[in-house]
Amino acid sequence: GRHLDITRPHAQALAWIAARGRHEALMSLLGEARKADLKAWLWGRQLADVLHEFPASAAAGEFASLLPRLQPRLYSIASSPLAHPGQVHLTVSAVRYGQGRRTRKGVASTFLADRAGGDVPIFVQKSAHFRLPAQGGTPVIMVGPGTGIAPFRGFLHQRRAEGARGRNWLFFGEPREQTDFYYRDEIAAMRADGLLTRLDLAFSRDQAGKVYVQDRMRERGAQLWAWLEEGASFYVCGDAMRMARDVDAALKMVRPIIDATLD
Repeated sequence: GRHLDITRPHAQALAWIAARGRHEALMSLLGEARKADLKAWLWGRQLADVLHEFPASAAAGEFASLLPRLQPRLYSIASSPLAHPGQVHLTVSAVRYGQGRRTRKGVASTFLADRAGGDVPIFVQKSAHFRLPAQGGTPVIMVGPGTGIAPFRGFLHQRRAEGARGRNWLFFGEPREQTDFYYRDEIAAMRADGLLTRLDLAFSRDQAGKVYVQDRMRERGAQLWAWLEEGASFYVCGDAMRMARDVDAALKMVRPIIDATLD
């Protein structure tokens, strides 16, 4: 498990299982026209789950030859080199979920949470565009629900260390404030001392109706648009499939709200 990816159902392994086991249903799923069906079916399934539903026998060496090398998992750095010299902080949520027959675990997150000890190989990937504005006076709007808060913690520490005068606005959300408010004391202190000009929180399960960061964005539409008009840099970090799409939709609603207010 240290060198080969034994969890993710890659295309080559799926095609081999379908052919070796003569599984017509799986072959059908792999058809070009059924990409959406395959993606939906694979959600939450690891390679072991595929083999449980579509058995196929092979010698260990033959099966191992189908597996790609384990790839690095990329996490946003949650610290500032100025504020935390010689250190790199990460914000990791351990992925654990039930998949019918047994509990499944995220490969990298549970390794870090449960088993990492001694030296752990790291792979630093430079971010060409996701960085603070060059001018310290530029306002910054950060939308980072869940572990998406990671880079923005680093941004805020960096702006403080640089003495940047630009205003900072953070949107953060998770299910429950009591258990899921990451860096709570730090963020409260940043809000109290003025580093965080605005802080909007959305804890979806703490009231009868669910509230998400995109709801807070719509509620703050006039102020949000005013910051953007003044040249604020806008950042989003989180689930690209769902959350980023919802944030994009909320942003598109902000302009009509302003127009209606002006009429």
